[in-house]
Amino acid sequence: MPIKNIKNKKIFIDTCSLLHDDFKLFWNSISPVLKNNNIEIIVPYGVVSELEKIIKTKKQKIFHQAIKIYKLLSLNQEKGLIRIQGNENEQFADNVFLSVFTKFRVDFELVLITQDNKLSRDILNLNKSQSVNGKDIDVFRITEGGTLRLYNDKSKKYSSKHQNKTYPDAFRLMKQVTTMEDEKLSISYLPQEGDYVTGSDGHKIKLLEKVAEGGEGIIYRTDTRHVAKIYKPENNTLRKKEKILLMLQKPIIHDGICYPITALKNSSNEFVGYLMPYASGIILQKIFIKKNLQKYFPNWKKRDTVELCITILEKISYLHKYNIILGDINPNNILIKSSKEVYFVDVDSYQIEDFPCPVGTINFTAPEIQRKHFSNFLRSIGNENFAVATLLFMIMLPGKPPYSQQGGNDQITNIINMDFSYPLGKESNKKTPDGPWKFIWSHLTYALKQEFYQNFKKGEKNSTEQTRTSVDRWLSLFKEYLSLLDDGKLEQQDSMSIELFPTRHKKHPGLTYSTCKLCRVEKQDNLMIKEYCKSCLSLKEEYPCDQCGDTIYYSNHHKYITKKNKYSLCNNCYNNNNATHSTRTCNSCGTTFTITNAEKQFFENKGFDLPKRCKNCRGSNNQTNKSNNSSLTSNFFGNIFKNWPF
Repeated sequence: MPIKNIKNKKIFIDTCSLLHDDFKLFWNSISPVLKNNNIEIIVPYGVVSELEKIIKTKKQKIFHQAIKIYKLLSLNQEKGLIRIQGNENEQFADNVFLSVFTKFRVDFELVLITQDNKLSRDILNLNKSQSVNGKDIDVFRITEGGTLRLYNDKSKKYSSKHQNKTYPDAFRLMKQVTTMEDEKLSISYLPQEGDYVTGSDGHKIKLLEKVAEGGEGIIYRTDTRHVAKIYKPENNTLRKKEKILLMLQKPIIHDGICYPITALKNSSNEFVGYLMPYASGIILQKIFIKKNLQKYFPNWKKRDTVELCITILEKISYLHKYNIILGDINPNNILIKSSKEVYFVDVDSYQIEDFPCPVGTINFTAPEIQRKHFSNFLRSIGNENFAVATLLFMIMLPGKPPYSQQGGNDQITNIINMDFSYPLGKESNKKTPDGPWKFIWSHLTYALKQEFYQNFKKGEKNSTEQTRTSVDRWLSLFKEYLSLLDDGKLEQQDSMSIELFPTRHKKHPGLTYSTCKLCRVEKQDNLMIKEYCKSCLSLKEEYPCDQCGDTIYYSNHHKYITKKNKYSLCNNCYNNNNATHSTRTCNSCGTTFTITNAEKQFFENKGFDLPKRCKNCRGSNNQTNKSNNSSLTSNFFGNIFKNWPF
């Protein structure tokens, strides 16, 4: 994110940002801006002092980086891009920043670039000061690739404990599963097409044609604008009935959430199901396959999947305010009409008070509840937040679960171990799945990658049941992402960042790129040989050996780089043909010579005996014969020409 109205700003930088791995990339991008606007970055003397201490102590990890930065500051001070401010009495940079920003925020628009969370919060708290009417202060941090991002104090937003307040009429949060027996209800007659059922208010509703059928029940159109779910006899239990009646005590009306409207009874006044809003669209699970996604939503770009995530998150956030935990966050239970029109179905499986969600799928089950029976316990909001993060990941990387990897264990083990394979900066287990996934990942915003990484990687700050990222925090991140897409900033950095399936990594500001002549894809120059990318050069053509029929591989590297012609023989046949069949002594000169397998085969095919003389002797004999033949020919034609009348 660039600094807005940079001409009017006083920009300061802290030691930790100067020592950031990608500071050089940041400097390469901002120095032309500083030069064009005739402004400087201010470095307090305390920062310089901290660099000097690092250099003196020779701490191996940052010693060399500190020397480079020290030289860069000196060089750019001469160019007028850096200003060293302060004196040798100011040894502690943090104190200097607080003092200077407190004093000068009345007169100047101040900016601080730092990686230090505590200092960031202390500086931003100056904005809240009621005693001084000062100008706003901005705090930025350097992120991956040398870009700037506004600092947000996330300390109060990350934890699952800090969800938005629930509504006053929300369901109770319970700790123990209901002791109610899950016994089957006795049903004398199961309504079918053409039958009437009765709502809780006594209103008659006619069942029309069947819309769908699942494991639990059958969905019918009705003579209302809603649909009816009629439970199959084996699934119509006391728990289901009581749960539906409990849900109906708090009517929830929200676009796209197919929440029960009324309980339904048959002609014998027996509970058989419930009425709910009609849903339509493509099952989310279907568009997790690329060809289906392109078939049903051919014009979708990255913006659409980001907007889809926002739409889904808003519905989940609404349910959470009623203390409703979805439990089985399953892409088969979400229907998509557009990125802004989404339907949640199978709402009767949600966890309500002491009625658990009795189902779940491996990919959406948190590590701490894997291999448990879902009907025996109540899920926590922390369990739910894992499922939410997984769903978002699988929308942004269409259909790819976060713990899929090369050469990994089974999915349950990977989830329990929290062995996440997508990199954050230099942190990686080198198991990222093959295919487009590494490219899609690289084009996500750093903030989003960081959030996924910190939720899915064991030991990271948001990786536990108590600390996972809340739905409202995800909403904030995705809205920020949408804003970056809509204002064109991401496309300006890299046009491929708006695509659902980019064909290369995100462009790095410090690298140059070329287009491969074969695949027509831009690649980093260090991944190119001449005008071809290494991936294309590794592709091979297959054809059979002329002699044995085994496969011969002819790579694009042979074709375009080394310019080798195709071989007619495989290595085995070539080596065998050139191997020695026998060794002989020449009858003419007495030297030893060899006959290869290929020569033996040649003479035998011609019906000749194997030669008794070496190649030299056979060659000189041939020359003599040619000479004799030439002489005879010359004499013959010479005699003829002598008799020719001219």
